Amino acid sequence: MGYIRRLKRELWYTRMLEGCGRVVKYSLFVANLVIMLGGIVVFSVGVWTLADRSFMERLLGTDLYVSSAAILIATGCIVTFVSFLGCLGAFKEIKCMLLTFFVILFMLFIVMMIGGILGYVFRNEVDERMYQEMLMSIPIYKNDSVVTRAWDAVQRHFKCCGIPGQIPEDKPYKIWQLNRHFNDRDVQVPDSCCMRKELLGGCRASPSETDTFMDNCHTRVRDFVKGHAKIVGGVGIGIACLLVVGMALSCAMFLMIQ
Repeated sequence: MGYIRRLKRELWYTRMLEGCGRVVKYSLFVANLVIMLGGIVVFSVGVWTLADRSFMERLLGTDLYVSSAAILIATGCIVTFVSFLGCLGAFKEIKCMLLTFFVILFMLFIVMMIGGILGYVFRNEVDERMYQEMLMSIPIYKNDSVVTRAWDAVQRHFKCCGIPGQIPEDKPYKIWQLNRHFNDRDVQVPDSCCMRKELLGGCRASPSETDTFMDNCHTRVRDFVKGHAKIVGGVGIGIACLLVVGMALSCAMFLMIQ
């Protein structure tokens, strides 16, 4: 009788382990599908940042903004591929594939955390550094093609003109008087400050609220970059947390495979 009870107990444990193994297996499969979708999201956010907003880099005073986006693009591609590897390893129950999957996920976890932290660090550093870079670039507008394109793109996109100068009461567009191309009475602001092409004449000679953007470019760009850096950082850290789940499940699956 004791032998039969022991046999039944062992059989029960075996069935329980098999049941737990199936739960872990399917959980890992689902987790990898979620991670794959996360990788696609990370890649998309990175591409959007580089393609749509990289024109601001010259005026930001740091390359952390573009660097964090590049990290997200690279890791997004790798995460998408590796999650497929994890799905295959879980379905086929291949130990070496699961071990490889775990190691790669761990390295990606470190990279994603770095990318996310860079986003948040940049968010806190952007204000004063960006203002100084914008101020120093004003005199070389028209003499430096990169600076010229950056300022024109920023002013058109954010519907702003210039930045505050030494006198707080002055309109932001008056900062352009620091540039020799705009310190006479004929031309006071770049064309990109004007609301429409048909208003260029009056806008350039005598800027007013009816034909010229009056908002502060520093405030507009700062608020956008801080918000976007928060998104980049949040996405990076969020996907890193998903990778921890994938690592835990792959480790459990590895240990259960006989």
